[in-house]
Amino acid sequence: MWMQTVNWGMIGCGEVTETKTGPGLYLARDSRLVGITSRTLSRAQAWADRHGHGRVYENAAALARDPEIDILYVATTPDSHKQYALLAAESGKHCYLEKPIAMNMREAAEIQEAFRKSRTRCFVAHYRRGMGRFKRIRELLLAGEIGRVRCIRIFRSQRAVLPDPKTGKRNWKYDPAYSGGGIFFEGDVHLIDLMDFLVGPLTCWQVCADRLTDAYPAEDLASIILRGQEGVLISGLWDYAAWKPQDEVEICGDKGLIRFHYADNSSPTILENESGTREICVPEERYVGAPQVQDIVDDLLGRGNCSSTLDTAMRTMEICCGMWQSYLNQNS
Repeated sequence: MWMQTVNWGMIGCGEVTETKTGPGLYLARDSRLVGITSRTLSRAQAWADRHGHGRVYENAAALARDPEIDILYVATTPDSHKQYALLAAESGKHCYLEKPIAMNMREAAEIQEAFRKSRTRCFVAHYRRGMGRFKRIRELLLAGEIGRVRCIRIFRSQRAVLPDPKTGKRNWKYDPAYSGGGIFFEGDVHLIDLMDFLVGPLTCWQVCADRLTDAYPAEDLASIILRGQEGVLISGLWDYAAWKPQDEVEICGDKGLIRFHYADNSSPTILENESGTREICVPEERYVGAPQVQDIVDDLLGRGNCSSTLDTAMRTMEICCGMWQSYLNQNS
């Protein structure tokens, strides 16, 4: 019998499940959040009470054993992604895995092999592929609005993120022991995947990362050169300890250009071509991860396609692992 509703189990209930993806599991059409678990069950119960969806399970194994559940959303830190992804595959469940896939390429390859054997699906939470503003940019490129794409320029900077003054600790995202790498590896993996979505598949690449301050236990500068489909040249520079935050992406074609801010979802996309300059505004999603949840549901129900697969994410993962290795080589 064909599936008519996708039933979810969610592992972890941190920030990403509140503000980005979690609500999509019960808001998407023909989608239902059945169960939740967390290392701290009281947090899971508070989440279920707050959202009015899902019942609390004792642990991830109990979620995986439940025949009612079709897919596990792994919303934990990367240091446990492999554990829960393998649990999903071995239990015959589909999986929606937070990014990055794992701590390193070896773990990612183990996950890929497990899903090859299980013949279930593994999607990865590069949710920008599902967002309306980025789907619209891709449509503009495919429609030839700027002609043939020749190159893309990326520049992003942020002020240094200091430790909590009370505890002296940093967010786990800045700790390689939990995230698997530096800021680029955990955060800007999204932007590299977006490039793969817009002009991929990405092929050859060169990276360089270093640390010139004591702001982080990882890189504070990163640069990259990539090749996309039909020879598109992509260059990027990231400064994670800058004086001024900046966010610029420019796609140049032989008949126009597209400019946009990567992180500011309320900002317009600027299109310039022979017809003039215009702003393209796409309504901002309340939960930015929800559209991709709908893509996954539609894919599993046989009426659509989710482009963020384990195979596409493996390309991005390899590049980001290369960036982390570049930092380690510079600071060994």
